[in-house]
Amino acid sequence: MQPLRVTLFSDGRPGHEKQSLGILEALQNYCTVDLDRQTIAPGSLLGDISDHLGYIFKSGRRPNSEGRKDLLIGTGSRTHLPMLSSKRISSARAVTCMTPMVLLRKDFDLCFVPFHDQIRDAKNIFRTIGPPNIAMPSSSSDPSRGLILVGGEDERSHHWDSKRIVAEIAQLMQDTMAVHWTISSSPRTPEATEEMLKKLAIGQERVRFIPFSETGPGWVEEQYRKNAQVWITGDSISMVYEALSAGCRVGILEVSWKRRDNKFSRSLDYLIAEQRIVTLSQYREGSAQWCEHAPLNEADRCAREILRRWWPKNLP
Repeated sequence: MQPLRVTLFSDGRPGHEKQSLGILEALQNYCTVDLDRQTIAPGSLLGDISDHLGYIFKSGRRPNSEGRKDLLIGTGSRTHLPMLSSKRISSARAVTCMTPMVLLRKDFDLCFVPFHDQIRDAKNIFRTIGPPNIAMPSSSSDPSRGLILVGGEDERSHHWDSKRIVAEIAQLMQDTMAVHWTISSSPRTPEATEEMLKKLAIGQERVRFIPFSETGPGWVEEQYRKNAQVWITGDSISMVYEALSAGCRVGILEVSWKRRDNKFSRSLDYLIAEQRIVTLSQYREGSAQWCEHAPLNEADRCAREILRRWWPKNLP
């Protein structure tokens, strides 16, 4: 059987690329994938508006059989127009891992959309529990090791309180004297928060702080494999799903939402109800326990849906 010829469209954001790569890695469990990449450079606001209008009002172009592709995949709004423009001349299937803007949505062959986005059903909408990712379960995680991942500021979704977050981390460490902790930050973590975390770790043999700037590609996935429990600030929803995909026990350090009914809080509420995660307050009160679940594998579900629709002979 011929390889599946795929172009990955990337906007340069690691979190977005992980979603697409997770699906592509899962596809390789079922068929051979011939992959190339196309990186989309940032554009100006005026240029983006012009590109959207040009795409919407331009008639379709005749497919070109030369260099034909089977599948175009990308995550992030900046990848959408290049993908759809390529679709017009290649007859490839265009797939995205997020909810596109309304005017473009119907032009995608398939959209993998987290249920918390709450959009209408359609033939090209496939709902996921959370975003696909590249995290994999491990049989070598250490119950005596824990990982703490700290997010940061986002003016649209939540209030960030460095003192409260660091105080809760300190209390968690106090309550778990047998655990060796690794703490890391994110690109959104304020400098003041990082300084407080650095001071928290000084002089403690069982605590180390590694700022995001000192980590590299694949670092966090390696930590998921090593640490049996992972505590994550509630604003870092993609990392919550990565840790669940790795089979970790996941705890949540809560943030104060600006609007209670937002997609992140809906997602966390669902995971709490399903007993897949616990909040720090539940953990300390003893009002909730982690239950055993099979690790999430949304990347495999997405890959199988692609094959089911267009290349079912590749499925077992």
